[in-house]
Amino acid sequence: MIIFFLSLLTVFLLAYGLFRTAEVVFSLPRSQMHEAIRDLPGRRKLGQKLDDRLLVPVSRFIAKGIFLSEFKQKQMQADFDRLERKDTPKDFVAVSLTRSLLLAAAGFLFIPLGIPLLSLLTAVAAILAYFRATQEIRTSVDKVNHSISAELPRLVESLNYAMQDSRDLVSFFEKYRRVSGKALGRELDKLILDMKIGNQELALRHFEARISIPQLSALVSVLCGVHQGVDQRTSLLILEQDIRTTQREMLRREMEKRPGRIKVASFILTILMILMFMVPLVLLILKNLQSVGL
Repeated sequence: MIIFFLSLLTVFLLAYGLFRTAEVVFSLPRSQMHEAIRDLPGRRKLGQKLDDRLLVPVSRFIAKGIFLSEFKQKQMQADFDRLERKDTPKDFVAVSLTRSLLLAAAGFLFIPLGIPLLSLLTAVAAILAYFRATQEIRTSVDKVNHSISAELPRLVESLNYAMQDSRDLVSFFEKYRRVSGKALGRELDKLILDMKIGNQELALRHFEARISIPQLSALVSVLCGVHQGVDQRTSLLILEQDIRTTQREMLRREMEKRPGRIKVASFILTILMILMFMVPLVLLILKNLQSVGL
């Protein structure tokens, strides 16, 4: 029974390794992209329904014993606001912890089946799932920041041309909002509203604090000078060149990482192929030992 399970697990891991290698080499679309296309807007998935029925009631009870520091709550809430999430940090931690506890509890089902090793592996997977869930928020925010950083050269270039005719920042951001990307567009909506109802320089500083990108901080400093009436066209030209240089360096680093990922996937695939050939060999050895009475 154990040998059959190991054989099945080896075949599964080999197939998964081949799929991941092909995904990296041929730049195949990920499964999340297919799901996003397939699901209609507003349609609730089966997993979300199960979360509402099973996880949420248990997580509400667990949330009573969870303590988050004020700094941690503010940091997570800022990330949630960036991602437009409706849940609170405490609720998110409670749901993630509940999901991990249920996964660890499910691992005890392998003990009556005579596979205690899988119970231990399930417990380890539950711990990793909890830390991965908490890390995904920061990863999502980093992706949003990366999308905004990629659009900054075009924003600064457009600002250079606009400053030749007018220094009305609100008018410029309203016009640029029509062609901006989704990530930057959400932040520009907040910026435009803050600039219209309050102090423009303070609104720019809040815009800088929300995103926390060094290049954007430099741009905000230049825009504050523009708001004060200082001629910043030379500074904008220099900033545009610096941002484009930084973007090229980031692209170069991304290109250098891809061969490394392919090497890792190839190494894993090689190990899985070795395991695939070792399983029949081990079975043959065991069969020969049984035939001679050992």
